[in-house]
Amino acid sequence: MKYGKIRIEDGYLSFTRHMMLNSLPCRDIMWAYKRREGENSDDGTAKQMVSNYLVIVTRRRKRYKFDMTEKEVQECIHVLKALNPNMAVGFPKGGRLPLQSLPNTRDLGALASEDGRHILPRKLFRSGGLYHASLSDQRLLSEEYHIKTVIDFRSVRERQEKPDAILKGVEYYHIPIMDDESMGISRENSMLEMVLGFQGDVDKLMQKQYESFVRDKYSVKQYARFMDVLLHHEEGAALWHCSMGKDRVGVGTALLLCALGIPRDTIREDFMRTNRYLDKELEYMLRYLEAKKLDSLENVEKISAMYKVKESYLDCVFEAIIAEYGSVERFLRRGLYLTPKTLEELKNKYLV
Repeated sequence: MKYGKIRIEDGYLSFTRHMMLNSLPCRDIMWAYKRREGENSDDGTAKQMVSNYLVIVTRRRKRYKFDMTEKEVQECIHVLKALNPNMAVGFPKGGRLPLQSLPNTRDLGALASEDGRHILPRKLFRSGGLYHASLSDQRLLSEEYHIKTVIDFRSVRERQEKPDAILKGVEYYHIPIMDDESMGISRENSMLEMVLGFQGDVDKLMQKQYESFVRDKYSVKQYARFMDVLLHHEEGAALWHCSMGKDRVGVGTALLLCALGIPRDTIREDFMRTNRYLDKELEYMLRYLEAKKLDSLENVEKISAMYKVKESYLDCVFEAIIAEYGSVERFLRRGLYLTPKTLEELKNKYLV
């Protein structure tokens, strides 16, 4: 089968470069995606040449780009995926997965590092709780996204109330970032009751909580354990989650992206995507409050804090790190035990 200037047959992708025929085993391709260059303006006043390319990345971290039509790129990726089911496809750039019951599960793949590399898709996933995962979503996580490691940031009480859906062939790690007592959860009070019963400035409460994630010795130690699991993770993909996938996961993800050399602006964009993906969940909870005659302005603000993040929360994290350690680099080394050598190992494992 021929697509543009390449040919796929007998499990090999063949192409000519510098007057030489090259044959690449399809099983050695780690990632294939479409790249589009040149765009027409929305109002149609400015037009330019639009080119489509197939980009493939091999296990040796070599990157090839082939000029094709959009249809050829799509057909070629479809054939390559059939020949190599474990190959990553697409350019998610931190976008959510198309799941039925898990609105805040995202692939960090394709986020670009400062040195020009990208996170390999279908390797690192951030998520909310897996308790409500439908059978269809469980199948996709196992068979399509090849989840092999799940890291649970929730407390013991949270796990008991809403245990994870158990995926076949997955290794589970319980790494609670905070304990029940620190979170104010007791057997008598749920998280919702705790939030509605809080008296004070909820915004200041959230900022204080975010600061504690990188100041509290226990929390920092747990994030260090999280990094160690990812450092030694080998087969398939790793997924980490808390209850909503916004606070404990938001900070853990930000720290991981710092370790991988992802620019601060990109980290901020990933952090703020939570508001878009949890918008419908918040809408449902506000209707619940209305039905229970609990929809006072104060309660609406409190519940909104459960489903939304603010840039100021992430600012508090980095400000606390600078105040406590002097720099993010020193925090990674002294707080998370990520030496220059282990940082390089982490980058080589997840960046291409």
